[in-house]
Amino acid sequence: MQRTLIVCHEPPFPPTSGGDLRNFGNATAAAAFGPVCLASVVPQTGEAQPVGLDIRLVQLTDETERRAPSLGWRRIRGESRIPLPALARLKGLVRDFRPDTIVVEGIALFKLLAPLRPTVRQLILDMHNVESDLADQLPRKKFWPLFSSGVRPLERRAAAIVDRIWVCSQLDRERLETLVQPAIPIDIVPNGIPRADRMPQTLPLQPAVCDRFPLIFFVGHLGYEPNIDAAERLARIILPRIRRTLPAATLVLAGRSPGPPVRALAGLDGVSLVEDPEDTGPLLSAAHLTIVPLAIGGGTRIKILEATASGVPVIATPLAAEGLDLVENEDILLSDSDEGLADLAVGLCSDQAGMSRLRARAYDSAWSRFGPQAIRDAVRHGLGLEGTPR
Repeated sequence: MQRTLIVCHEPPFPPTSGGDLRNFGNATAAAAFGPVCLASVVPQTGEAQPVGLDIRLVQLTDETERRAPSLGWRRIRGESRIPLPALARLKGLVRDFRPDTIVVEGIALFKLLAPLRPTVRQLILDMHNVESDLADQLPRKKFWPLFSSGVRPLERRAAAIVDRIWVCSQLDRERLETLVQPAIPIDIVPNGIPRADRMPQTLPLQPAVCDRFPLIFFVGHLGYEPNIDAAERLARIILPRIRRTLPAATLVLAGRSPGPPVRALAGLDGVSLVEDPEDTGPLLSAAHLTIVPLAIGGGTRIKILEATASGVPVIATPLAAEGLDLVENEDILLSDSDEGLADLAVGLCSDQAGMSRLRARAYDSAWSRFGPQAIRDAVRHGLGLEGTPR
């Protein structure tokens, strides 16, 4: 039996952001091999608990401790602030739970690695993104304070402390292997289909052509700059070009924490906004397609997995789809330009047979490669449990 402690910054349940979905998905997979404890630095706001899983939720701080002295100083702005009481509680939790493995979420929690190292047999860093690669994509003038040049040395220091590193894709593993010397195991634990237990286990029927055809759906953390940029280009450039040919086309933006720039988009013709949706399932089931025009990003895009696993055709930039190894023109349609994305959408909507083939192929690819069994297998390997049953 494997006892696994996963330490993250934000409360991972109920999952809302991509990070939450990955953390809780990995915890669900690990629970197949023994008890799991999910500990968050930030306290939970509600009392929701996962049902039917051997997963315990713990908060390492309470609301009164947000301004308590912090553990060390931040080397990069992307590091999380960790109040000192959180470390004391975490050490007590380790003594009480006695984990075989501790998984720490990302370089943002770097300051916890050294204190945890002597407390556990196996310490794993789960890199949702290779942050140094993401930093290189960001416009220096606007984002340099967020990811200073210190992120790459910090990744190297982290690799020298932990036993293994998890990444989302083969592409991220190749990027990280150039930084990590001497080499340590770098395991691919993909992002899985979010909320797979709530999804239909067969390909849903394609939504009928209606008076809002096509209904285009985009979901993401709408306070996150790359998603804000994508939403603005969708609403201001891509949708108007589509509407020249398909004047009834509409765009639904959905996600948490939309700021004024995103709220302003809801005043544009054909654009609506759903703030902090509790369940994206009904929105996806009504969508004819999703367009993901990301120009900046790391890891792999859960929003694309969610769409393909729901039978929604995806049109995206190559960067948005990277790491997923979806086959162009069979699983997904790709273009580098906003105009190209719009033209692909118009062409797909005029080819119902082609749309049916695309969604069916992508649905099968998503469930076979990113479904619950695939993630359990990856987590089993990442925990070093090769001899355990599937």
